[in-house]
Amino acid sequence: MKKKFALPTAESEQKVISVNRIDCPPELVPADDGGRKERAAYILVNGMPELPVRADGRRYRLLAGGADFFAAKEAGRTDVPVRVYRFSEEEAEVFSAVERLKTDSVGAMEGAYLMKRLISDYGWTQEDIARRIGKSRPAVANTLRLLTLVPEVVGLVESGKLSAGHARALVSVPAEKQYAFAEEVVRRGYSVRETERAVKSFLTPPEVLRAEKAAALAAKSEELKAFVERMRAALHMKVSLIGNDKKGRIYIDYFSAEELYRFMHVLDVIESEDFD
Repeated sequence: MKKKFALPTAESEQKVISVNRIDCPPELVPADDGGRKERAAYILVNGMPELPVRADGRRYRLLAGGADFFAAKEAGRTDVPVRVYRFSEEEAEVFSAVERLKTDSVGAMEGAYLMKRLISDYGWTQEDIARRIGKSRPAVANTLRLLTLVPEVVGLVESGKLSAGHARALVSVPAEKQYAFAEEVVRRGYSVRETERAVKSFLTPPEVLRAEKAAALAAKSEELKAFVERMRAALHMKVSLIGNDKKGRIYIDYFSAEELYRFMHVLDVIESEDFD
């Protein structure tokens, strides 16, 4: 097993430096500029958040916060507050990955790739990642599951046509069926829940589905029977029901004036209640 590479704790210092001295690596450049103007307006009103950078000779390399860096430029900032770290290359990479995962500034697939690299290259466990980025271990595991999807489905996620939630629901679908299933989900506009149900139906043998449906109907039938018995006990009258949990008819039979009067009295009590 690869020896674990600990999260770096190098000393740092605060500075205010020109934006022209900061180099932004390609992976931190936002995929699109959607929301940049809104973020720039926020910065103008509330101030510029501190950016983490690594000293690189007389220049500085951005470690996280690419969206804020470009929003600052949009807002006309010529200098920005930074926290300067003197990291090695490996330390900078680990720090940058953790910071980006903490702030959810990456897409679902990019987040999965970052987590995988922390595990394979730096010996981290899913528990290590979860603790450092403030998420649960199952959430980390679910993100990593996206890496088991076929490339065509990954492409749909990266293009934004398929959400991470939809994609996770497709993980259990056989590889040769995943892309066709994903295309159908996109075409029909399924919600995540609908996708999960469709996958379950696809993977579950028909006889099991029939048995589950029959059990559900039986449970509903028992509930309705119990409801009718409650009405009989409350009214002391003959009550019968025809239908199911969606629609039907309830019959209340009376066999004397006394029973009819008793039912009228029940209605009077119900009408006198204040249910607001």
